[in-house]
Amino acid sequence: MVNIKVLRIDQFKSANTFSDFYANMIANHLATSHLHIEKPHRHNFYATMLFTKGSGKHSIDFKTYDVSPGSVFLMAPGQIHYWELSDDADGLIFFHSQEFYELRYADERLSDYAFFSPVQNIQKIALTSGQSSEIETIIAEMMQSELGGTAMRNRYLISLITQVYIKLSLFLGVGQNNEETASSSYAAKFRSFEKLLETNFREEKSAEKYAEMLHMSAKHLNRINKSMVDKSTSEIIIERVLLEARRMLIYSNEPLNEIALKLGFEDYAYFSKLFKKKTGITPSQFKAQHS
Repeated sequence: MVNIKVLRIDQFKSANTFSDFYANMIANHLATSHLHIEKPHRHNFYATMLFTKGSGKHSIDFKTYDVSPGSVFLMAPGQIHYWELSDDADGLIFFHSQEFYELRYADERLSDYAFFSPVQNIQKIALTSGQSSEIETIIAEMMQSELGGTAMRNRYLISLITQVYIKLSLFLGVGQNNEETASSSYAAKFRSFEKLLETNFREEKSAEKYAEMLHMSAKHLNRINKSMVDKSTSEIIIERVLLEARRMLIYSNEPLNEIALKLGFEDYAYFSKLFKKKTGITPSQFKAQHS
């Protein structure tokens, strides 16, 4: 079993580290955190990284992305990742806790942004040089913030974080190409489904049950999900279950049938068949590949 670490913000030290916020140049971050980044690990905070120099690979939840200037990576708490970067890699990075951001907004949630959605799963955004310069300027301002007083400083930092997230959303063009997707009604119902799924996917895998919990027909929920992410309700549910299965297979030493049981499958044979159908290999083969 791989020993997976869960990192906290207070493990990273820089002039811009507070109890629930951290910002640094990537080169400085790598110099002080070299042992962390090349081994698979999780965070208990939100992370955003903009690369301005260098190259490499960044693996997030079993998908590998190319690193190049203009690459932005965004991660929510709990995701497993590691980097392999060239010696000249640099850019800017910032972390913050959920409480730091959301306690100051009554009507906004981080999961409302597509890149922090467990369903939409947008981990990398490729920016133009102009877009990259815009984001770089804002993160640099976070690092230079010297406003007096904790409350005032936090408000200012949160305003800068929000600018980054809004600009990245605009650069993505989320919801701009489909009027139905952009409607507040569809977006709100989709977010409600996401939250229900994240809470219940281990116990409940029926599209009809989620529709019932949301007080709508299964057909209507399917229409919403197809409009938002071009996936059926059932596809979204199974993808979330299998992501957790892959995490547990690699980072847990529990027997395979216990993993299946914790994911709501009393019949291990059925779990194994479903896993192979969706991934091409059995759970035991997947575990052996990553041992």
